Parts: sequence; C-alpha cells; structure tokens
Amino acid sequence: MSLKSHLDSMLEIRGVTGAAIVSADGFIVEGASKSDLDLSLIGGLVASSLASSKVLAELMNEGGIRQTMIEFDKGPVLMTPLDSHGVAGYVAVLILDTATTLGRVRFQLRKMLPQLAGELTS
Repeated sequence: MSLKSHLDSMLEIRGVTGAAIVSADGFIVEGASKSDLDLSLIGGLVASSLASSKVLAELMNEGGIRQTMIEFDKGPVLMTPLDSHGVAGYVAVLILDTATTLGRVRFQLRKMLPQLAGELTS
C-alpha cells in the first residue's frame, strides 16, 4: 500500500475531512482531502504550530510531544509527530469536521501510525 492509499483510507473514518504528512520544514509530502482545501497552504502553519508546542513542552519540562490538537469552530486539527515511530521530521495531520468523533479518530490514527512511518522509510 502506498502513502497516498493510507491517507485516502484515513478519509474513510467518520469525521475526517483531510489527512496529510508534513515535513518538519512545512512541506506536504502527501495529502488527501474530501473538499477543495489546498493542503499545501497548511504545511508551514502545521510546522510552526508544532514548533511552538515543542518549545512549550521544553519550558514545562514535559518531554516530547505525542500529539497536538487545535480545536476550531468547525472542528479540530490533530498533529502527531512520527518521531516515536522511527521517522524523525514528519508529522501526520488530520483535519476533522467535528470533535464528537475525536476518540475514534485518535484510536484509528494510533493504529495507522506504524504503517505511515513504514511508507516514509521505504
């Protein structure tokens, strides 16, 4: 299965409207979306948001970041670094249309992270 296929399968999870892998420097490695959202526009914003979260974690001496979520009026965005899966410098990003499916989405994402990381290393 390709990285694109894995991201497309993430769109099948109820509530997920977009999925992407973003490099640490803000480039979209691969993405999939149910709408006309231009995922390339969010790459830099994801990278800077995650960088801010890392600084906060360091200041609070909380260790590494496992996941960051920003909740907007129209739904949350989840950002999960792939560092703990052996692929440093990449972030899995999911865009949701509602927070009501957040638990299910996080569970499914945890199951998919090793496969996403595997595609990046192959």
